[in-house]
Amino acid sequence: MRLLALGLLAWVCACSGPPAPDAALCQDVITRMCLARTCTGVNEQLVLGNMDCQSTLQERTGCGGEDFAFSSPSRERVLRCRLPLVRQSTDPAKAPTCEDVDEVLEDCPDLIGFLGGR
Repeated sequence: MRLLALGLLAWVCACSGPPAPDAALCQDVITRMCLARTCTGVNEQLVLGNMDCQSTLQERTGCGGEDFAFSSPSRERVLRCRLPLVRQSTDPAKAPTCEDVDEVLEDCPDLIGFLGGR
C-alpha cells in the first residue's frame, strides 16, 4: 500500500511544475490553429490565403520571442479559448477536431482578432 501511495505521489508531482511561458502558450495555440486549416472558416477568419500559417501568425502576434507577454487578450482568456483545441488530445502534432475549432472561431473573436483575423 505504501508503495502504491509513493507511486501515485511521484506521478502527480511529475505533472506539476511552473506554467508555460506566454510565448510557448501563444505558439501552441498558433500550431493547433494552423493544423486545423482544413476546417471550414479557418483560412477565411485568420485571413491566411496562401501564406505560411505558422510564420504569418507568429509575426502578427509577436509571440516568436521569449519575452512575449499577453496583454489583450489576457493569458487567462487565451487558456480558456485554447481548451477546445486540446479537448481531444494534448499532442501538439495532432489537429483538433473541426467541431472544436468551430467553437473557438465562434466563442473567441478576441483570440481570432489577436491572431490577426476578422
